[in-house]
Amino acid sequence: MLDSLKLATRRLGVRDIALAVLFCVGSVAYIIGDRSADAYKPSVAAAILFPLIFVPVAWRRVAPLAAAGATLAILVASILAFGEFVRCGIVLPLALVLAFSAGAQLPWRLNLVGLSLAWAIELTVCLFDSPEGAPLSAMVFVAPITAAVWGAGCLLRSRGIVADKLATRTVELREARDRRARLEVTADRARVSGELDELLQRRLGELAALAEAGQSADPAAATAALQEIEVESRLTLDQMRTVVGILRDDAGLDERSPQPTLVHLDALLLRARGSDARLTVEGSPRVLPAGVELSAYRIVEHLLDALEDVPVDVTVRFGDDALELSVSGPARRPNAAAIKRAQERVQLHRGTLRSSTSGGRAQAIASLPMLAGA
Repeated sequence: MLDSLKLATRRLGVRDIALAVLFCVGSVAYIIGDRSADAYKPSVAAAILFPLIFVPVAWRRVAPLAAAGATLAILVASILAFGEFVRCGIVLPLALVLAFSAGAQLPWRLNLVGLSLAWAIELTVCLFDSPEGAPLSAMVFVAPITAAVWGAGCLLRSRGIVADKLATRTVELREARDRRARLEVTADRARVSGELDELLQRRLGELAALAEAGQSADPAAATAALQEIEVESRLTLDQMRTVVGILRDDAGLDERSPQPTLVHLDALLLRARGSDARLTVEGSPRVLPAGVELSAYRIVEHLLDALEDVPVDVTVRFGDDALELSVSGPARRPNAAAIKRAQERVQLHRGTLRSSTSGGRAQAIASLPMLAGA
């Protein structure tokens, strides 16, 4: 029990303690303001016990039922000991606060118990502090107000539950999207691996045929065969480099679609971020090597994954000897995986990538040499 009390105390906020202190001070002020009453005979015990009625309000959010039950118990004890010091004007607002907290913090059946305790507090005060014969009339007036305040608390709790469910659903959808992307990457890598094996088999066969043809005694024919072998070998190496680069990346290519290029960035931004994404092209646009075009598209795609939804600004700058890509927008946490994927693609072309975050906004600038994929 002591551990539970310590835990509840640690969960109290400054506003909770301030509200309890405010009620206690108000109760003392209310007693002092009632000095004109003929029956008023203050005592030290009464001055101490009556403010204790309002101490449990500090736990109204941590333990609403316990707070309401403790308030009722202290109120009954105060009435039995010093009945003349209990007044509706200070206790009824306390009951409203407890009813609202029960509606806002507890599930359906328990918050009904909290409402009942609030009504019990009000009935106890009305029985004691109402004019003779009028307690029930007072409750007819007070009970609907308390129920309305309790209903407002229930409505607040319902809206909070809906908001939490929406947030959870958003996280689940994002995780499902990421899982689907990983499955697509796995499938693409398996396909590209098969293409790599087929490429190697075909190219090695062609090189073997050229080598056999170069075994002629004619030096000129042999030299020509060796030169053709060199050209074909370099072409094979370039093709392998492209395929291996795709295997290193987290996104493959759809065999039914052409390779994406810079001209597809508009469609990418519209699909990924909608109309709030802005694309700016600077410099002199021109056709680049296929490897650079594909990598530039993938880099922008990865950097978009490091940002929140909107707004996003993408700038493509064609320089004399380098292509510069700038992507900026609201930062997403965490975003290290997306930045790493973009970094791997940039390093494949011996480029550079700089990323920074300031004031909740992230920016990344990638630079690719123009001849990287030539």
